[in-house]
Amino acid sequence: MRTNEIITIDLLATSDLHGQIGKSGISGNILKMATYVKHKRKANHHVLLLDNGGMLSGSMFAFYYAQIAPYKRNPMIKVMNEMQFDASGVSPDEFSFGLDFLNKSIALSRFPWLAANIEHSKTREPYFTTPYTIKYVDGIKIGIIGFTSSGLMENKNIEFEDEVMVGESMASAKRWVRYLHEKESPDFLIMLYHGGLNTYTDKNNYRSYYSNNAENMIKSTEGVNVIITGHQEHVVDLKVAETQFIQPGKNATNIVDMSIQFRKRTNSVEIIDTSIKHVEISSYPEDRDLLELTHFDQKAVQHWSEQNVVDIPVILDYKHLTDLYSKPHKYTECIQNSMSRAFSDADFICAQIGNPIGNGLRGELQVKDIYKSYVHTDKPVKIQLTGKEIKRILERTATALYKEDNTIKYNEETLEPTLMTVWKGFKYTIDLSKPVGNRVILHNIDLEKSFNVIMTDYLFRHVNKIISESTYERSKKTVIEYMIEELEETKGKFELEHDFEVI
Repeated sequence: MRTNEIITIDLLATSDLHGQIGKSGISGNILKMATYVKHKRKANHHVLLLDNGGMLSGSMFAFYYAQIAPYKRNPMIKVMNEMQFDASGVSPDEFSFGLDFLNKSIALSRFPWLAANIEHSKTREPYFTTPYTIKYVDGIKIGIIGFTSSGLMENKNIEFEDEVMVGESMASAKRWVRYLHEKESPDFLIMLYHGGLNTYTDKNNYRSYYSNNAENMIKSTEGVNVIITGHQEHVVDLKVAETQFIQPGKNATNIVDMSIQFRKRTNSVEIIDTSIKHVEISSYPEDRDLLELTHFDQKAVQHWSEQNVVDIPVILDYKHLTDLYSKPHKYTECIQNSMSRAFSDADFICAQIGNPIGNGLRGELQVKDIYKSYVHTDKPVKIQLTGKEIKRILERTATALYKEDNTIKYNEETLEPTLMTVWKGFKYTIDLSKPVGNRVILHNIDLEKSFNVIMTDYLFRHVNKIISESTYERSKKTVIEYMIEELEETKGKFELEHDFEVI
């Protein structure tokens, strides 16, 4: 590169792709992104393609290759290798199917996965290769470093992995960004931060703020030119001081294209101009080479998802979430019976919904209908709880219920829908006229006695601070798989056996 020569680098950023390959019913997918990337590389040889993590879970396609056919090579990795991604961040959702699955995916990747604050639990060194990588583009030295929001990592599947732990993201950033500058002296530094911007946080609470605090990352670091954020639906470009924030959205609907012009000085590199485009890629055709590469992968998912589960009409639907929380419901019974398949010696079953925007099941059913009704990758676990602890968990559920005009309603701001519990194996009453914390009456249960309880690993992670039991037995199958088995056998015919009332 000659002195005073101007070099333009196109930084292309994606995030939260969620395994969106092929015709998935949404406007975008990664094969359309590939068409745009090829177009950019033809126009400019200096392209950096970065993903911010979140590609291995979050769709039926991803679920199939992680849980149903984990022995097959993950098509998302195949596609990203072919697209020549330069690096990826790490999302909390990458741990949804276990550390072994994630490590296998990383081993098959031709690009580094960067997460400085995901560490070996014993050595406290970064678990995934190096926490940063260096790219040379026509003499310009580009540093890329990755972090995962420690707030987002709370109550996630990573807590089941003894080998790894999560360091506080801002403290890790302060240490590692300084180290990178001192050791590498990059001309330009990009941070992959799998966490959102508090500016665009929908919920006004501490946990949400702690999870989406990208703006605070620059307060503890210096010399970061661009932060790529994620885990939020918003497509964003925002400049704070000298740092540019870009956020590509999710589900492979958008790609951020940031053009950066550099001028080479005698002993330095000067940034002379930047421009940003948010590219909505629904109108782009799917890349033909990648369509051919993933043809049989897509056929396999289609064949699995369209298998018949119930060939006679079933009625397990509901109109409102409150229908499930205010009185016994057959859809909840379906989930509870499905979970009971995981373990044979349970006293009680504690269920919660998997899809807060779903409406249960109705009609003849295929595998894809079951998946869509639950969505999440929860697995049953068996633990021991005392009667007191069961009451404590139910009191937590009762805080989100209230009466208005003699109608029972549910306040989502008090407790997330997926944390509302419905129990089977004993009768209980929730009396909304009583004060919070004293609303639940357990009938015929000794509060001092211990019981074998089946609940999901998701719920267990969220209640483990209010219970004493830390040991558990975890199923290898997900609730979705057990629901498929249960519905195949019962054809959706359920008797209401869970017994509770809300007054």
